[in-house]
Amino acid sequence: MEELRGLNALVTGAGGGLGGYIARALAAEGVNLALTDLPGAPVDGLAAELRSRGVEVMQEPADLADADERQRLAAWAAESVGPLDILVNNAGVEFGGSFLHTTEGELETSVVVNLLAVMDLTRIVLPGMLARRRGHVVNIASLAGKIPTPGLTSYSATKHGVVGFTHAMRAENLGEPVGFSAICPGFVSRVGMYGRFEHLVPAPRMVGTVPPESVGDAVVRAIRQNLPEVIVNRRPVRPLILLNAVAPRLVARVGRARPMREFAERLAQARGRL
Repeated sequence: MEELRGLNALVTGAGGGLGGYIARALAAEGVNLALTDLPGAPVDGLAAELRSRGVEVMQEPADLADADERQRLAAWAAESVGPLDILVNNAGVEFGGSFLHTTEGELETSVVVNLLAVMDLTRIVLPGMLARRRGHVVNIASLAGKIPTPGLTSYSATKHGVVGFTHAMRAENLGEPVGFSAICPGFVSRVGMYGRFEHLVPAPRMVGTVPPESVGDAVVRAIRQNLPEVIVNRRPVRPLILLNAVAPRLVARVGRARPMREFAERLAQARGRL
């Protein structure tokens, strides 16, 4: 999908974190936007900003943890901006700290919002894309979905699921005119899950941080080039990802090395979840 101008996209989790930067990157390409987030999330200002760029922007609150809401949202988006050409599954939650301090409710919320909603929204919108012979689904995963991440166990599990789902969908729809991409950012500065705490807990040197604009750029690039996966990180980490595939015991030891262990502990303390 090299030409994006005039296409229609649904972006979830648009009210905070990476959502706004993804929406801005798509609007810069002339994509019309249906934006959604939880009720009460600050989407109005973003919608007004993007309308000034000459694209159609609609907004609607929805709780993606609710199956009926997911159905309603997809129908609303198609009615508001037109048949969907792009779905960006960006909404997510994260409960850090020791896994044993995670509650049953937090586990359920993580799985439903981070993984089930991603799969279900894709299931809902994909038939229309296939019928119209064009479309792209972008799933915002994480570097935590590629390597083991102590202190983010439940989040890492769901993001591994998102990555696996994306690649399986590419294989299942091979030859079809619909693409699937997983975007895997490392630590993102200024906004989002890590951005709230970066002033208290610097990211490990071996990973570094990336600006949120780079994630929006990665989404556009993934759609244009139909990329299976985009790692968004300041330093090269693919060698570590490959090493995890062939020597997982070694990578687990790296994750439990003193610098990484201390980082996980400081981050948990900042969250008040140690």
